[in-house]
Amino acid sequence: MPTVLLRLSGPLQAYGVHPAFEAHQDTLPRPTKSAVIGLLCNALGYDHSADTRHLAALHFAVRADRPGHLERDDQTAGNGRFPLDALTASRHPQLAADPHRFTYAAPRETDAHGAASWKPETRKTVMGDQTYLADAAFLAGLTGPRELTDTLHQALARPARLLYLGRRCCPPAHPIAHGTTDHTTDWPDHVPLLPEATTPEPVCWQQTTDPTAPALPEHPPTSYQLRDHRTLAMSSRPTTPPPETETP
Repeated sequence: MPTVLLRLSGPLQAYGVHPAFEAHQDTLPRPTKSAVIGLLCNALGYDHSADTRHLAALHFAVRADRPGHLERDDQTAGNGRFPLDALTASRHPQLAADPHRFTYAAPRETDAHGAASWKPETRKTVMGDQTYLADAAFLAGLTGPRELTDTLHQALARPARLLYLGRRCCPPAHPIAHGTTDHTTDWPDHVPLLPEATTPEPVCWQQTTDPTAPALPEHPPTSYQLRDHRTLAMSSRPTTPPPETETP
C-alpha cells in the first residue's frame, strides 16, 4: 500500500496531549497521529460530525529530520475592562446598569447559587504558559489504500481550509503536501531527507502493535465530533534515509 507524505515544517509547532483550555499547554517532541488527522480533516473540509474511521485506520509514522527545540511563552489574561457591545446590549439591556459585569478576567468564581460571580474581587488575572517546538521539521506519513492516499494528497495540495501545525498560531513554512511513495511502513528508511534536515540519522516514531511499546492519548476518535482520545502504541528508532535529492 502507498503512503501519503506530509512536510510539517515551520517556525513554531505544538502537539499537546492535554485539554486545550488548561493554563499550562505542553507539547510532545513530535507530531501526533491525532494532530495529523485533524490537519487532514481541515484539508478535506470535514465538519465536526464527520466520520474519520477510514483515516484512523491508516498506519502512522513520523520522522524528525530537524528536531528543533522547546520554547515557552508565558501569558496572562484578564483584569482589564471592555465596553458593552451593541449586540449584547440589545439582547440583555438589564446588564448595562451594572458596570461590574464588564470587568474582564477569568476564571470567574461562582456565587452561593452556583452562578458565575461578576464581582471585581472574584475576577483575577490568570497566568499560564504555552510550550512550542521551535525551528523543527518533520516528515509524517499515513499508509493505506491508494485511492485514499491519492485523495489525501490532492486535498493537502488544495486544502478546503487553512492548515496549521498543531495550533492556529503555527502556520507552516512550506506546502504540507509532500507527494506519495510506493513504500509502505518502511518509508522512513527510503524517502530522502528534507532540505532543512540537521542529522543524517533522524529518529522515527511508528505506530506499532507491540504490547510493550508506550501508549499515549493521541489516537483520533472514530467521530470528529467526539473528543475522547484513545491510546496509540508508538515505537521509536533511528533511521538512515538517503540525502535530499538534488534538483537539476
